[in-house]
Amino acid sequence: MKKILLLLIPFIPFWLAPLLAQSTAEEKVLQSVQQMMQSDDGTVIFSELYNDDRFSSEEKAFLGRLYEIFFQIPLFLKSEYESTGEIPTRSHIASGFGITPQSVDLLLSVMESDPRMPTLFERSSLSREIESLQLDNIDTFIQSRGSEVRVTQWEGQTLPEFELSSFQNEKISSHDLANKSVLIYFWFTGCPPCIRIAPTLADLDRRYSASNFQVIGFNADQVIGINATDEQRMAYLKESNLHFANLHLDQATRERFGNVNVFPTLFFVASDGTIFRHLINYQDRETLESIIKALTEAG
Repeated sequence: MKKILLLLIPFIPFWLAPLLAQSTAEEKVLQSVQQMMQSDDGTVIFSELYNDDRFSSEEKAFLGRLYEIFFQIPLFLKSEYESTGEIPTRSHIASGFGITPQSVDLLLSVMESDPRMPTLFERSSLSREIESLQLDNIDTFIQSRGSEVRVTQWEGQTLPEFELSSFQNEKISSHDLANKSVLIYFWFTGCPPCIRIAPTLADLDRRYSASNFQVIGFNADQVIGINATDEQRMAYLKESNLHFANLHLDQATRERFGNVNVFPTLFFVASDGTIFRHLINYQDRETLESIIKALTEAG
């Protein structure tokens, strides 16, 4: 096994190295919480974990991120089911939030064990995958908890204001986008669906540039704790031939855009500054290009 590992390491792009460092904190958190669930008759209240002195500061940072994702999963399940007709797998959920399937399994187990949580889904006792959704309960949960995060009713609303710095420390603000059609793309380093969609976005950015259209990336590394450097991010962009502008997302801007927690998230903005379409997670080229055509023709 050690020989195999040594052969694989050289083929890992070095801009992904920061993600490997996260595994230690994640592994410790998973082991600790699983032990707690076993010793506490399977019951763990997730909101209490963050203040537990058994966790280091690094582990608490990861727990804080899991806590945010915890409240996003019901809406993610509903959105994906309504758009595809299929219930997302644990791997699908994991890729959307930038965590491992093991962490997703833990979050689902906590949802099942927390006495304050309504029954949101049923899982297979063998595969542990979600077999059915309780959509009425999910809707009620979203209504009571959804005020902290917004992923609906964006279309027709005015683009939130922002002023962010690029990887080269150049300032770009929402005012710079006046009279342009824009796709704002939220991503983080190493996000699997982001890696899949980014080349398509880059090609569409080039193809429709003559129509006063451009793609702007909002990189979430700094707000979700991805420990990459600008040099590593630039290396990824160069290696992947991604030439559209990319900015560092800050927490204030993230909140104005509804506390984005699913990656990628896409905001299509019309030339009059209103949001034309809003999508979460991976989208195929046909879907993206049809929206861009409608957007540029409307402009």
